[in-house]
Amino acid sequence: MPRLCLPLLAVVILAPNILPFGGSGDRLAAQPPGTEAAGFGQGPSTLPANEITNFKGALKGMRRNIVVVEKEDGSEALVALPDTISSFQFVAKATPAFLQRGMLVRFSANFGPGGVPLAPVEKITLFQPVDPRSLHGRTKEQFTPGVYSDANRGNRNQPMVGKLSIVGQLIGLTPNGVLAVQAGKIPVQVPVDANTTLEVRYNNLALAQEGDPVSVTGFYQPPNENQVKADRITITTDRVYGEYQPATERKSRRKRGDKSDDNESDKALGSETEKGDNPKPDDAQPETEKEDS
Repeated sequence: MPRLCLPLLAVVILAPNILPFGGSGDRLAAQPPGTEAAGFGQGPSTLPANEITNFKGALKGMRRNIVVVEKEDGSEALVALPDTISSFQFVAKATPAFLQRGMLVRFSANFGPGGVPLAPVEKITLFQPVDPRSLHGRTKEQFTPGVYSDANRGNRNQPMVGKLSIVGQLIGLTPNGVLAVQAGKIPVQVPVDANTTLEVRYNNLALAQEGDPVSVTGFYQPPNENQVKADRITITTDRVYGEYQPATERKSRRKRGDKSDDNESDKALGSETEKGDNPKPDDAQPETEKEDS
């Protein structure tokens, strides 16, 4: 089985507080369904009919449970979060280097007799936990570890045969391309390959940055077209999580005052680093030769 080495496609879902971004899905999910957006100041009984709106823009921030979006026409829209937390998404790409033990994942796979996978997994989705009270119906399965099947829905003792949805915690990814997951009480191993895509969907803004593209579908009460109650919010980015960070970016974080001191310090650090990274007996050889001379 070839090693999973190409960038995996990722999609992410979000839910935050105030800039800088860093909210949690649980905090967003705790927002009671149907709660009016703070600051909209509208009474529900005397308002005219709702008007549907769809627009795109750039993420500016988060104020309590209101997403601030700069629309393409330059105006600023205040968008109340959707009632269903799974409709608030951040979408991105990732590579296998982004994977960590314990992450929550979900994917679909075909299994033959004896629970043997018949083909590599096509897509793996990374997600974060949310408050289950905000989930309903089959959406709840997407966030609850276990093995699910359309053919044997509700049967916890279903055999591992056919097309199954796997939800669980990541155990690891082997060099030869075997993904191990703990799906509730059931351990599952499936093959992946270079065509497997990785999708990150977080219900928070932990990975979002100001300026990320935003797509909004929702409604408003005329004439307040920039005070929107969202049905769906999708935030995307062209950043690839898990990609190698160029050395120039890492070096730029170091700040030193004297240029000559920089050179001497860098040489010293480089020498120590080499010794630490490559602890070989040969390292002591130059010293021995010096003493002999």
